[in-house]
Amino acid sequence: MLQASDCGTCNPRRIRAPHTASQYAGLALLTILWSPAFNPQAKAQNRSTLRSADGLLEVRVNPQIVRVPLIDGDDIHFTRLSPNAGLSQTRVAQIVQDDRGFVWFGTQYGLNRYDGYKFKVFTPEPSQANSLSGAYIYALFKDRSGIIWIGCDQYLDRLDPTTETFTHYRLEPPEKGASVTVEHISQDRAGILWLATGNGLYGLDPRNGRVTLHYFHDPLNASSLSSNQIRSSGEDRSGRFWVADGSTLEQLDRAAGTVRLRVTLASSARDFSFYEDSSGLLWIGYSGGTGFAALDPKLRELTYFAFYDEKSKRTLAASVFAMLQDKNGVLWLGTMGVGLLKFDREHGTAIRYRHQAENFESLAEDRVIALTQDREGNIWVGLHATEPNLFTTRRPLFRPLLSGGQDPSSLGENFVNAIYEDRRGVLWVAKTGALLGIDRKTGRHYSYPPPGHGLDNDIVAITEDRSGTIWVGTIGQGLNRFDPLTGRYTAYRHDPADLSSLSNDAVDSLLVDHTGTIWAGTWDGLDRFDPATGRFVVYKRDWQSRAEYYYGFTEDRDGTLWLGGVSGLQHFDPRTGKFSGYQHKLDDPKSISENRVSSAYVDSAGEVWAATENGLDKLDRRSGTFTRYYVKDGLPSNRLNGILGDSRGHLWISTNAGLSEYDPLRKAFKNYSTADGLPGLDLTGWGGAFKSPAGEMFFGGFSGGVSFYPEKIADSTYVPPVVFTDFQLAGISVGVGGNSPLTQSISYARGFTLSHTQPMFELGFAALAYSNPAMNRYRYQLVGLDTKWHEVGSDQRLVMYNTLPAGSYEFRVQGATSRGSWSDPATLQITILPPWWRTGWFMCAFGVSLLLLTYAAYSYRMRQITRQFELRTEGRVEERTRIARDLHDTLLQSFQGVLLKFSTVRYMIRARPEEAEEELERTIERARAAIIEGRDAVQGLRSSTIVANDLARAITTFAQGFAADHSGPDCPEFRVYVEGKSRELPPLVRDEVYKIGCEALRNAFQHAKAKRIEVQIRYDSRRFRLQLVDDGKGIDPAVLGAGGRAGHHGLPGLHERAQVAGGKLSVWSQLNSGTEIELTIPAAIAYTKWRPVNPFRKRSWIKP
Repeated sequence: MLQASDCGTCNPRRIRAPHTASQYAGLALLTILWSPAFNPQAKAQNRSTLRSADGLLEVRVNPQIVRVPLIDGDDIHFTRLSPNAGLSQTRVAQIVQDDRGFVWFGTQYGLNRYDGYKFKVFTPEPSQANSLSGAYIYALFKDRSGIIWIGCDQYLDRLDPTTETFTHYRLEPPEKGASVTVEHISQDRAGILWLATGNGLYGLDPRNGRVTLHYFHDPLNASSLSSNQIRSSGEDRSGRFWVADGSTLEQLDRAAGTVRLRVTLASSARDFSFYEDSSGLLWIGYSGGTGFAALDPKLRELTYFAFYDEKSKRTLAASVFAMLQDKNGVLWLGTMGVGLLKFDREHGTAIRYRHQAENFESLAEDRVIALTQDREGNIWVGLHATEPNLFTTRRPLFRPLLSGGQDPSSLGENFVNAIYEDRRGVLWVAKTGALLGIDRKTGRHYSYPPPGHGLDNDIVAITEDRSGTIWVGTIGQGLNRFDPLTGRYTAYRHDPADLSSLSNDAVDSLLVDHTGTIWAGTWDGLDRFDPATGRFVVYKRDWQSRAEYYYGFTEDRDGTLWLGGVSGLQHFDPRTGKFSGYQHKLDDPKSISENRVSSAYVDSAGEVWAATENGLDKLDRRSGTFTRYYVKDGLPSNRLNGILGDSRGHLWISTNAGLSEYDPLRKAFKNYSTADGLPGLDLTGWGGAFKSPAGEMFFGGFSGGVSFYPEKIADSTYVPPVVFTDFQLAGISVGVGGNSPLTQSISYARGFTLSHTQPMFELGFAALAYSNPAMNRYRYQLVGLDTKWHEVGSDQRLVMYNTLPAGSYEFRVQGATSRGSWSDPATLQITILPPWWRTGWFMCAFGVSLLLLTYAAYSYRMRQITRQFELRTEGRVEERTRIARDLHDTLLQSFQGVLLKFSTVRYMIRARPEEAEEELERTIERARAAIIEGRDAVQGLRSSTIVANDLARAITTFAQGFAADHSGPDCPEFRVYVEGKSRELPPLVRDEVYKIGCEALRNAFQHAKAKRIEVQIRYDSRRFRLQLVDDGKGIDPAVLGAGGRAGHHGLPGLHERAQVAGGKLSVWSQLNSGTEIELTIPAAIAYTKWRPVNPFRKRSWIKP
C-alpha cells in the first residue's frame, strides 16, 4: 500500500529573489485550475465511463501541459556524508530506516548500515551460507513487521538483525536456466510482498516464504500485464493495485489476474515509478519527455507537468527518479540533472536546490535517485555519483542575515562589522568594503561604499539619532553622517589643533542615550557630540595617554554609562565627567576575569554584565566583586563579543564558537551552532550586536550575520534511541557465533559473559539522531563499578574497561541531541567469570576442606596434648621405676649384702668370737658404704653417673670395686675390651649404658658364680655394642622366658634401660653354660656426632 502522511503543506521560508516567484505563481496557478485534471467543472463534464476496444477503462489525458517555474532556493543546508565514514560504494539507490533507527543504504557493492558516524557493511561471504546472497543491491524494503528485505542478483534476502544473517528465497523463473532479480518490493494490506522483476510480478507470503502468485505478460491475453519488465508496484489507499511495467501504469485486479485500467505514457521510459500522496493522487516519475505527471485514480485523468527555468523560460528535461511527501505534506522530487525540487502544487511553483561549487552546504550533485525521510524529520538524498546528502525540514532556528550575491562590492569576506535597523524598517549592515541597506518589507537591498578610500575606512558602528539621521563610525575616517538618498557622507575628523574636534579617527562604538545625546567611543577617549554645532567634548581618565580605548558600552537606568575597552570595565557618570573602573587582578579570583572587555550590558533586573575575551562576568555592585563564567560552566568558548538580553531576561552572547543563551534563574547555558542555522561559528569581531524595537536580535562577526527572535527559539523534542554499535575484545570487533561471547548482534544483545582471561573489552554506542551527530551528547555508567554518570561528547563513544573484578555489572548509556532530553537508557548485563580457584564450588570445597583440616589439626593437637599428658604420666611412672631400679641396683643390693654379713656374724659370734668381731667391723663399714652409696644414688637422680666420657674406665672401676668386696678364691677374673675409636655418647645414653653394664656385672659377681667375666665395648660406624659374657651357672630358661623372677627387677630393669637408651637388649643363657648379655644402639642415637655411611662409597683395598 502506498502511504503518505496527512499533513499540511509547508511553504518555503525564504528563497532567492522572492519577487520573481510571485511573478509566475499566478500564471501557473491559472494554468492548473484551467486543466480538467484539477478543475471541478471540467471533471463534472467528463464523468461518463469510457472503454477502449479491448474492454479496458480509458484514461483521459489533459491536453494542456502544466508549466511550473523553477525558482532557485538557498534556504536549505545540506549535510554531506563523509567519504571516510566507510560507505562500501558511492552510489546509493535505496535508503530505508529500520525500527531501531538505523539507516540502511543499498549500493552496487553491499548493504550498509549507518549510525550517524560510521557504516557497517554486509557483503557476500563465500564461507558463510547465511551471508548476503549478492553484492549488487537492486531493492530494499522494510515491511510492516519491521523486517528488511533485500533484492539481490538471484535471490530475495531477509535480514535477521539479531544475528546479522540472511535467509535466501529463490524465485523460480518461467524458463529453466534463467534468473530472477527483484528490482522493487511493496506490501499490500494483507501482508503479501509484491516483487517486481524482469520476469513478471511475484507475490510472496512472508509468513511461510512461499510464492503464492505470479502475474506476467501473455501475448494472447490483452487483459494481462503489458510487459514482464515490472518497474514497481503498490496498493493505494482505496485498495487499488498498481503496476508500472514498461512505459505503462496499470491497475491490476489480483483476484481475476487481469488489468482493469491502463495508462500509457506519451514517451517510452527506461526508468519509471509512481508515488501516492496524502490526497490519493498518483504522481508518476519517468525518464524522457517532461519526466513528471499526475493521475487522478477516481476520475481517471492524467496531467503532464513541465518544469522551466524562471529566468531563461527554457523548459528543462526534469526526469523525476524519486518522489517523497514529507510529514508536513510537502512533495519533494528528485530529478536526473535538475537537482532536488520542492513542489508547491497549490501555488504552481517549485523551488530548485542545486549544486553550487562555492557552497559546501549545497546539494552535492544535481542527479537525485532516492529520497527517504527518517523519524527525526530529516530527508535523505541518494545521489547518482556522490555520497548521500541529508537535510532537515524543520524551520531553521536562525536565519542568515545575508545570502550570496547580495554584496557585489564585497572583497570576498563574510565579515559583518555592525548591524542597525532604523525607524523606517531598513536594516543597515556594515561589511568589509560596503554598507548595505536592506528594505525588509520589499526585499530590495542597496549597497554603498564606505567613506574615504583605502582599507582603513571600514564602517564598524551604526546608530540613528532622534531626527532620523544615520551616523556611522569608521576605522580611520572618523564619525560620519550618512544620507541614504544621496549616498554621501559628512565626516567629522580629529584635528590635533582643535580640542573640540573628535578625539581619534577610529570610532569603535556609537550610542544615543535617553536624552538624545550622541556618544562616540574612540581609540583615544569617550566623546560627547553635539550635531548642531559639530563640536565634541572629550572625556579621558588619563590625559597623558594617547591610546584610551572605549567600545561596547551601554546606558544604565540612572543615565550613567558602562564602557568596555582594554582597561577593564569602566563606569562613567556624564553629570560629573568622572570615571570609576574595575580591573583584572591576578591574585584576586573575584576581580573581573579579563581587562579586554568586548561589551557591557545592563539587564532588566539592573545587573551589570561584561563580555570579555576570557569569560562572562557579573558585577556585584555592593562589594565590587565579580562572578565569573567559563567553558566549564557551559559556555561554548571563553572568547566573547556581543551581549544582549531578551524579554524573558535571558542573555544572548556571541562567541567564536557560536551563540550562547544564558538563563540567570536556572544558571544554565544553551549553545547554538551551524546545525541550528548559524552562518558560521565565529561571531566575534567588532560590535556586531543589535536588538530591534520588535525584539529581533542580530549578531555579526567573521562568519557573517544572523537574525532571530529569541522567544521563537524552541529546542527539538526529538529524543533519539541509543543503540550499541560495537563490541571489541583486545581492540578487535567481535561478531556473532564461533568463539564469540555474543549470541546476538551487540545492537540487540541483552548481555554477555566473559572469562577472567578476557577482562579488557570496549563498547561502542550511538544516538540515532542524524541532523547533527557531532553535537549529540552521551552519558554512561557501569553499575557495580561507577557511582555516577560520565558525560561525554560524540567523539568518545567507545568506552574501554580493563581488569574488571569478577562479578555482575550493568552498563547503561543515554543519548540526547545538543539541547534535547536524555533518552531511555540502553542496557547490557555483563558478567565477568572468576578463575576456577575463585568460583563458588571451589570456594565451597575449599571452605569444607579448611574446616576438615582445622578439625584434623584440632584433633591432632588434642591427641598431641593427650599424648604429652600420657608421656608425662609415663615419664613419672618410668622415673619411679628407674628410682626403684636404681635403688635395687645400688642401695638395696648393698643393704642385702649388709644383712647377709650380719647373718654370718650371728652364726660366728658364738663359735668364733674374734672372727665375728672382725666380720662385724667389716659389716659396719659395709653399712656405712651402703649409706654413702644411697646418698650417691639420690644425687645420681639429678646428675650423670659418669663425669668423664670414658665408659670403659667407668665400668672397669665399678668391676674392680665389686672384685675387692668379693676377694678370695671364688672371685672371678674380669676383663674389659674396647674395639674401635672411642666416641662421645649423649649423657642419657651413656648413663643408661653404664647402669646396664653395672647391673649386669653385679648379677654376674653376686649370683653367677662365674670364674671369668668379660666386657666388650665396640664403637662401630653403624652401631654401638656392649657385650658381657660370663661362664657362670646360667639362668633358668623358665625365668629367662618369663622376663625375670617375680618381685625382682633385675632383667626387667635392664630391658627398660635399653629402651630408654634407644637400643636393644639380648640375653642368652643356659644352665651351667654361662650367660651372654648384648646391648646394641644405632649409631644415630648412640653417638653425639654421626655421619651416615654412604653404601656406594668405593673402599680402598689399603684402608679398611
